[in-house]
Amino acid sequence: MKQTPVNIITNQFRYPRRPWLTVLLCLIIGTALQYPAVSEDLSIATDKQHLYELGVSSYYQGDYLGSIQAFQEILQTDPGDDAARLNLIQLLKETGDYQNAASHLTYLSEKYPGEAQYRSALMETTLLGGTPLKVLQYANESESDPEALFWLGLACLELNKYEQAADLLEKSLAIQNFNPMAHFFLGRAQMELGRYQQAEASFKKALAQDHNLTICFYPLVQSYLAQQKYRAAHELLVRAKSALPWNQTVAKALNDLNQTRPEFEAEQRAAAAVRRQISTPPRVKAITAARNLIPEVRIGLMEKIKHLYLKTGAEFRIAERSGTKAITGKPLTVLLIRQNGSRIEVCKDDQVLISSAKPLLLSYREPEATTILFDAQYGEGYFWAGRRDRVYRGSLEFIKFEQGLTVVNRVNVEEYLYSVVPSEIPARWPQAVLEAQAIAARTYTFANLGRFNNRGFDLLATVASQVYNGVESEAKAVTEAVDATRGMILTHDSKPIGAFYFDNCGGHTESSLNAWGFSAPYLQAVLDKLLPARNGFLAPAELQAWLKDRPEAYSNHPNYSNRSAYRWSHWVTREEIESRLKLPAKFGPILSLTVVERSVSGRANKILIKGTGGEKTLKGDAIRSLGGLRSNLFVVQPKLGADGLPESFVFTGGGWGHGVGMAQSGAAGMAAAGYTAAEILAHYYQGAELTKKY
Repeated sequence: MKQTPVNIITNQFRYPRRPWLTVLLCLIIGTALQYPAVSEDLSIATDKQHLYELGVSSYYQGDYLGSIQAFQEILQTDPGDDAARLNLIQLLKETGDYQNAASHLTYLSEKYPGEAQYRSALMETTLLGGTPLKVLQYANESESDPEALFWLGLACLELNKYEQAADLLEKSLAIQNFNPMAHFFLGRAQMELGRYQQAEASFKKALAQDHNLTICFYPLVQSYLAQQKYRAAHELLVRAKSALPWNQTVAKALNDLNQTRPEFEAEQRAAAAVRRQISTPPRVKAITAARNLIPEVRIGLMEKIKHLYLKTGAEFRIAERSGTKAITGKPLTVLLIRQNGSRIEVCKDDQVLISSAKPLLLSYREPEATTILFDAQYGEGYFWAGRRDRVYRGSLEFIKFEQGLTVVNRVNVEEYLYSVVPSEIPARWPQAVLEAQAIAARTYTFANLGRFNNRGFDLLATVASQVYNGVESEAKAVTEAVDATRGMILTHDSKPIGAFYFDNCGGHTESSLNAWGFSAPYLQAVLDKLLPARNGFLAPAELQAWLKDRPEAYSNHPNYSNRSAYRWSHWVTREEIESRLKLPAKFGPILSLTVVERSVSGRANKILIKGTGGEKTLKGDAIRSLGGLRSNLFVVQPKLGADGLPESFVFTGGGWGHGVGMAQSGAAGMAAAGYTAAEILAHYYQGAELTKKY
């Protein structure tokens, strides 16, 4: 059964002396779920605990008004209920009602004058509410709270007091250096002060702490240009264009720089030509024992390309599938594969060796041979995007489609895993997690054979399937882990399971039902084994506090977890969201982002975007497209401008990835604690069985 706030909260609280109240609670909350507006039920719900449950339930169902009314009614009868007040404050902040949120925070600040958290929260609320001047009123003469200093610094930045802003942000970072957004805003202040070298260092520090902070790319380019570091600016713009293909500012800046400094592109072409001549495809150790029993998998490496250079690693053969037309060649041959009208051409030194309207397959007799693909595009649309030379085992197939060529690597499953596992997780991680990853990746492969048949392959070489970087990612420890688990997969009802996995769960995984709408008994939401058991849904303020905290967990192991993957903060401008979503002009400026459905893990399952001229709903994984978000596990608040409209949206979140299946960082933490591969897999894929396929 899909868990909802109602059935979990109802199970959490028991009333043995008043069974009628439990029945009434079920009836009232059930009605609230059918009818989003629960205000009519509030007059019936006089019991304080019942109101609390109703407030939490309404929040997870996206009925913010009903939730606000529930907590307000609690405070009317008991003004001293701090938990209810904190929940109300969080709801008001998420809905952009910062004025009322500030009044409640003022009450708490006066009630607890020694608690810095309320004062810094008051500064945050005032700043996000679009009144930076008021923030300065809450400052102490000898401020020492890093959060308070951060918000004071941002207020000064908005008030164009750049010297004070830089000073306050530097003081905040001196106390608490890990704060990527503070480094970013410090860089902005330094740019305004003309301290370009310092700004460069600040933007780089922000990116070092959070690689996903693509908001730093263009300001860092500007710092390079201000210092006349044109080559560095060009390199970053090339990377930024791949990572942010929707960003017209980046595209224009790169085009302008190419116009004024054409030698950069010319140098890149010359360097590529040299690499093609001097590079040698490496020989690899191939599986020999029972090699013919290992199935082949087809990996889509590239699509929609017009041409590609490669270098052969041994005597080769290129042929149509039927074998009617074929050529052979020598090792270390540089070939140009290109599309010419309706045909695929293979060229050497400007001479066409073979031309065909049918797919062509490049193959070797020797399984130890590899092929270099030059300037291969990877990770487009992600912060790690770029181009580099890649080396692959197996054979290569070239297929013509209307929009360009598709390049497919045909390789046996086990040798494919030699690269997939270290492309997905570091090879230095404990052996048990390497084995668990090998089994999960092998299972995922068999469960998805033929998934992209209409595109000419089984799986993609990206995070859309499994990351596959080729031979250069291979490592001895990983090869041993793959060999030790050869043929082992996870099954349910004698079939390979959908063994999904991702980087970091933030402390709690997600079910496939909540994430993607289909139920699988082995893909249920599970809590990190180090975290205390939950008895239900976290209240709004509890969820916010949990996402700002860094509780000890296997997913937060210092050796196997990126700090910005476990917990993160991301500011996304309204314009960026509008550009990423390609909203039409008639949609108008975005007025609000509202999470209208959450799961027990806290993840947003559905979000409503309202503009001045329309609405749009995003569900599941698509929500992350809002601003390159690491996960759906977040709370979001608007950052209002002086006109009261959102300038940006501030996401406070946890985890990295879709959240379904095995959390790789958590699995590594478990392995370090002594769990075996089988025990790790049993935790994340409950009820699945280990099976020897071959």
